[in-house]
Amino acid sequence: MTRTHPHNCWYLLATSEEVGRTPLGRRVLGQGVVLFRTTDGTAVALEDRCVHRPYPLSLGWLEGDTIVSGYSGFTYDARGFCVHVPTQDEIPVGARVRSFPVHDDGVFVWGWLGDQALAALRPPAALPWLRDDSWVTIGDSWETAADLALLHENFADITHVAVVDPFIAPPVLRSSPPPLEVEVTETTVAFSRTYAAAPMASWQAELAGLDPALSHVQRERGAFVSPGVWVDSWDVEVEPADQSGPHALTFRFTHAVTPIAAGRTRHTWRVSRNFALGEQASKVLLPIFTDYYGRVQTILETMQQVLDSDGPRREVNVSADAAALQVRKIIRNMVADETGIPTRRQSRAAARNR
Repeated sequence: MTRTHPHNCWYLLATSEEVGRTPLGRRVLGQGVVLFRTTDGTAVALEDRCVHRPYPLSLGWLEGDTIVSGYSGFTYDARGFCVHVPTQDEIPVGARVRSFPVHDDGVFVWGWLGDQALAALRPPAALPWLRDDSWVTIGDSWETAADLALLHENFADITHVAVVDPFIAPPVLRSSPPPLEVEVTETTVAFSRTYAAAPMASWQAELAGLDPALSHVQRERGAFVSPGVWVDSWDVEVEPADQSGPHALTFRFTHAVTPIAAGRTRHTWRVSRNFALGEQASKVLLPIFTDYYGRVQTILETMQQVLDSDGPRREVNVSADAAALQVRKIIRNMVADETGIPTRRQSRAAARNR
């Protein structure tokens, strides 16, 4: 099967709270992974399949720092080595399961399923606002029957928000937006766009305790950090009552996207804010954003169904697609670099240079 997702990347396996002393099974890049914590609290990720028979280790149990298969009784340590076979004293040669590098940042547990020699050279994304007391975060996680690339391309263009959900959309999105300022590296895309002063969304003004008729400069920022992470922000510049100078009311959106298999992605989304920090505001915001991302999920799943039924076709792109097209290119190039199979554009370029 043709590979469509980069493997040399940190992908979210679970939240830190989800990983404990009960084995947790997940699928990533078509691979079963079992997660658990040793007695000292260290997070472990192993291949979720006993070497004796095709039975998931996640259906077994923990004994100290080892995990026991619920079918064969084969027991594995945190490195994946079989350390006990119930029916004999000798451990069969080569009896081990793969272990994967893990990074637990206290909020998320990340795993690396690619070339392990590269894992230490490419640290996971730093997301400090998820642990900062000056921010409050809400969110959820679910599986979307659409490919990871479709999710990233959706994040890269928020102009569709005014069509998908007019209630949640800032009013400035209903007019022609200013051009994107896009910065690209070999593996990342960052962009920003500043809008002329305009009223903010009425629900946001109410949340912030501001007059909804007032106009504010607003700024959009986004970043394709890696195939596993997208981060963007919406800033509204306001003048505080004490005249201490303008500051920004910010929503920061964190999307951890994990490819389960081709055409299926685990989407963990978080919406953080640096204003209206009370619990009541979170109760108001959670259904608003849950409804919005649920609408997006349905749209992306419909797109995937069309692609599965009719195949890809030549698309008509516009200026708002600038960041999304760069993201698409980076993902394809990363896969080509890992597999040694060039993209069509690389093949055409090579043919021209012969």
